[in-house]
Amino acid sequence: MCPHLMTGGKNMSAFLGPIHFWLYDKIKIQNEIVEEILDYAEKNNNNMRSDLYNEFGDGELKPLREVIDATNIHGWLQERVAQVERKLAYCVTQLIKTNPNIFCVIKDIFESKGAEISTLDKNSSLEEIYKGINNTLLDGMPCDRANSVISSKENEIIWKRNICLHRQYWEEFDGNIKDYYSLRDEFIKGLLSETNAKYEKLDEETSRINK
Repeated sequence: MCPHLMTGGKNMSAFLGPIHFWLYDKIKIQNEIVEEILDYAEKNNNNMRSDLYNEFGDGELKPLREVIDATNIHGWLQERVAQVERKLAYCVTQLIKTNPNIFCVIKDIFESKGAEISTLDKNSSLEEIYKGINNTLLDGMPCDRANSVISSKENEIIWKRNICLHRQYWEEFDGNIKDYYSLRDEFIKGLLSETNAKYEKLDEETSRINK
């Protein structure tokens, strides 16, 4: 059980807290990206939407209070994370198998979505920018501790990926996990498009934003 989802040693399954809405919002962002990819596929005569919905559920994510299992909040959210991860890995992998050139279009979708949802601007501090990245990219459950900051200064923040929580879903559909991280970089590029911060990968596991 995620320690973030517990209080006073008791399971928080009895009520919803801010962290549950925070996680669900990240699930919804990734689901919206999947829907935009499916929209593009349909416009180009590839109707994979029905197959994806049959396998992983439809694209409608209703308000959290209307759909969550209040007796098992943690487990329900974990299932939604896995569901949307599989949706993304499946649709991207299937599309680029059909036509590798589509990957460039998918990259544009990720960048555009990052720019669309961003609340960051040139006045945003690096701390606010890092928080913006962390508040939008889906990295499992809070207790997974997928990333950690290893250096935080006024003009530079460096963080490291502790564990890859996405590989299993991409390998499930014979996909390449490098494709996922390439798309993720495009999303961050869009997210930071109105800031004066620079984002870069120092290596496969370590990233930096600086001014």
